[in-house]
Amino acid sequence: MERLKIVVTGGSGRVGRQVVACLAERHEVVNADLTPPTGPCAAQYMRADVMQIDELQQAFAGAEVVIHLAGLDYDWGCPDEAYINVNTRGSWHVLQAAEAVGVKRVVLCSSISICGLQEMRADWKPQSLPITEEHENRPIYAYGVSKQIAEIMGQSFERRGRMEVVSLRPLAVVLPETLSQYIAFVDKPDLHWLFYYVTAADLARAFRAAAETPGISGESFYIGADDSSHREATLEWASRILEDLPADQDPAWFVANPRASVFSNAKARRLLGWRPTSDFNSLRLQAAEGQSGDLEGV
Repeated sequence: MERLKIVVTGGSGRVGRQVVACLAERHEVVNADLTPPTGPCAAQYMRADVMQIDELQQAFAGAEVVIHLAGLDYDWGCPDEAYINVNTRGSWHVLQAAEAVGVKRVVLCSSISICGLQEMRADWKPQSLPITEEHENRPIYAYGVSKQIAEIMGQSFERRGRMEVVSLRPLAVVLPETLSQYIAFVDKPDLHWLFYYVTAADLARAFRAAAETPGISGESFYIGADDSSHREATLEWASRILEDLPADQDPAWFVANPRASVFSNAKARRLLGWRPTSDFNSLRLQAAEGQSGDLEGV
């Protein structure tokens, strides 16, 4: 495995720290963030604001790969205009700065929100099961729109032919410290949702796989667990929540795993060589036994 210099924007965040630690096992890592990380960190820290192209160019100098995690998260409940300003313009700045200094590959952190299905609108439901990257995207919330624009911008830079750009679309990210909170959320009676997730450890390995896999450019990948976080078989709860299941279904997907996620991770498995390692029933047991602080090995 070639040792790479990888810059991670937003490496001080909760997910960013997991990604930095995973990358540092094999590569030289620089954390480019507005604030330094708390606690021990295996990466060099450089202060960088994604709204300032000159700061990004300094941070990216000499890097082969940039992983772009910095931005405003959906859970923060920011004003719509803030999501568009920071997430959209910030992504453009990252792409422009990376191209300017000769970075070979940029990995964008997109989101499941790009598809709009997590909005659970009556006028927009899954058109196929499982949901793949070929499914149409129709977000109306500003956060999802900002991620859709960022992916389109990434494709425009990929077409220039100077660097590779890929986008990862994480499902709901479960961290060790948020596992119990997530379980309480999905176990709410009559919850109208799609019960998707990915552990932070598995997501970190996906970013590492995207950084290490050359020749994959202009592609987007859903990054999620094999299973859902619902206790019932997927087609049972999905038929109740969605009312009418789409005619376009892959029966083998749910025969192989009756509790399979409604979002397919097959493309990431095939092209990135990545696979999730979690099982939500095991995570439930860990939480019940008070072991939710260690998800790294699942």
